[in-house]
Amino acid sequence: MVEHTAGGRVVARSNRVTPTMDTNPTYERLLGASIRFVSYRPRSEKEIRNFLQKKLTRWKIFGGTVVQKVADRLAELGYLDDAKFAAWWVEQRQTFKPKGMRLITQELKAKGVDLRQFSSDRGKIDMIDEIEAAKRAVQKKLTLWEKLPTLDRKKKLSDFLSRRGFTYDTVERVIDSVAKKE
Repeated sequence: MVEHTAGGRVVARSNRVTPTMDTNPTYERLLGASIRFVSYRPRSEKEIRNFLQKKLTRWKIFGGTVVQKVADRLAELGYLDDAKFAAWWVEQRQTFKPKGMRLITQELKAKGVDLRQFSSDRGKIDMIDEIEAAKRAVQKKLTLWEKLPTLDRKKKLSDFLSRRGFTYDTVERVIDSVAKKE
C-alpha cells in the first residue's frame, strides 16, 4: 500500500507496487527510451545494447550494470527475442525487398543474431522459395532494361541478383526463365 501525501495529509492510497529497481532515475530513463526504441520495429539484443550504451555515453553516465538490468527487463516484457526478430527480419526482406538467404544471413549476423542459436528456426526460413523471390526482385528491372541487347540485359540481371544475395544457381535459373519468356 502506497500513501500519497500533500501538505502532511494523506490524500490518496493505492495498491500500486513501487518499482523493484530502487527507483533509479537512470534505469527509468533507459527503460522508457528503449521501449520507445523497440516500438518502431522489433530489435535484436545487440541493437538494444548498442542503443543503451549510446544513451549512457550521451548522458555522460557510466554504469554497465544498468544496461544489463534494462535488457533483462525488456526480455521479461517480451520485447527482446532474437528468434522472433530474425523471423520478422526475414519476412520483411521477402515481402518488401526480396533478397537471397546469403544476404539475409549476413544482415542478421551484423544485427548480432547468433545463427547457432537460431538454427532450429532456420529450417523454416530456408523454405523460402529463392527463385520466386528473385523473380519478384527482377520485375521492375526487366521493364527498365527491355530495350538493352540480350547480353547486356543478362549481365545487368546477374549483377543485380548477385548484389541481392542470391546464389549463382538461382541467378542462372531466373535468367534462363526470363530468356524463355522472350
